[in-house]
Order: sequence, then structure tokens, then C-alpha cells
Amino acid sequence: MNLCIDIGNSGVKVAVFRQQKIIASFRWEQIGEEQAGLVKNRWPGIENVILCSVREDDEKHFGYLNDSFPFVIMLDDNTEVPVTNLYTTPATLGKDRLAGVAGARNNYPGRTVLVVDAGTAVTFDLVDEQGRYLGGNISPGISMRLRALHEFTGKLPLVSPPEKAGFIADNTENAIAWGVVNGILYEIETYIGTIKQKYTDPVIIFTGGDAGYFDKKVKSTIFVDPDLVLTGLNVILNHNVSKK
Repeated sequence: MNLCIDIGNSGVKVAVFRQQKIIASFRWEQIGEEQAGLVKNRWPGIENVILCSVREDDEKHFGYLNDSFPFVIMLDDNTEVPVTNLYTTPATLGKDRLAGVAGARNNYPGRTVLVVDAGTAVTFDLVDEQGRYLGGNISPGISMRLRALHEFTGKLPLVSPPEKAGFIADNTENAIAWGVVNGILYEIETYIGTIKQKYTDPVIIFTGGDAGYFDKKVKSTIFVDPDLVLTGLNVILNHNVSKK
């Protein structure tokens, strides 16, 4: 069994895999000796672990896991992955983005895939039919945009993400909230339209905590996969286990 851990800006996502299937998934607020011990006791068959982190304290987390399991890798720019990475600055590439692309390639082999990950940031990543990761773009997410409008202006209030967004608002709070959500939606639509012009029959995958704001509003056929990054981590882990 494999243990895959994705440490993001807003929490820790964890999944236990038996071969290609998730048999358990959950969230942690943090990761340490206690969490590693609980998982080891609950699933003693776990032999392989992969850690992906966007935080600065990676080495500490790696140490907790390395002391508890036989084979542990931390995804970095030296890790072998089953896609051809054409990013010119691999050391600065978010490893969650790379894992998402690996998951997309695994789920849709031989297809061009655009991965839209809507979370703290909204990222757009493209892998072509030959399995080449071509790169992508990064844009502020919903909460970041709402906070920026409040912090960088004199009077605009800090508002919460809306449950649903209309088109033209008749008050300031809705103008902010709807403007942010619709702005991201139109941004996503433009990316999808451009990709469709350049590539034949591309697959569009949405993932990330804020994907639910947009998945039913885009005009194109899309697939929603909340576990895409974890699936990609499992793919990368199996790829490296096979080379031990």
C-alpha cells in the first residue's frame, strides 16, 4: 500500500492507495510523529510514502515519515516523474502542479489535458498527447482577490466568497464578490477556448477546493477530479518504487 500526502497552503490532504485505488482519504491540520503513528497503526501494510509540499518546513515532515515507513520520497525537481517536464525552472515549479499533471497523464493517456486547479491560487497546466508538460500559468484565487481588494484600497470591505454569483450587482459587497468569481470564470473560459483552438479534442479537468464555484458554469465539457493531485502522487510514487 502507498501513502500520499499533499501539504498545501490551507491544509494537508492524505490518501491511502492499494495499487491504483484510494481506500481512504482524509485531511490533517498538520503532520508530525502523532499522525505518522496513527496511519501506521491503522494501515500496517503501508510500505511506500510520497510527500508533496508547498511549505518551507519540508525537511521536518520528511523526517517524521522517514522514521516510520520503509520507503519515503519527497517530490522535488530531482524526482523522476512519468512525464517529460519542459518547464525551464523546475526548481520553482509547484510540486502539486507537477503531481496534477502526472495524474492527468495517467488518467487520459495520449490526450492533451488542461488541468485547472482552483485553490489559494488558480493554476492552469497543460500536458500534450505525447506526455510533455508544456507549462502553465498562475493567477490569484478567490480568497486572495477578495483580500487584495480590501487591503489595497481605502474603503472596500473584506467580503466572504459568495455561495453563488449573479451578473450585475446592486450593492458593493456583491459587486466585489461577484466581480471576483465572474472574473475568474471568464479567465477560465478564455483559457479553455484558446486551448481548444490550438489542440484537437483536449480534456479539461477541474480540481482544487474552489472548483465547485466554476465547474457547472463553464460552457465546455469538463471533468471534476478532487483527488487528481493525490492520484498523481501515487503515479509518481509507483514509478519510483518500480525502479528501486
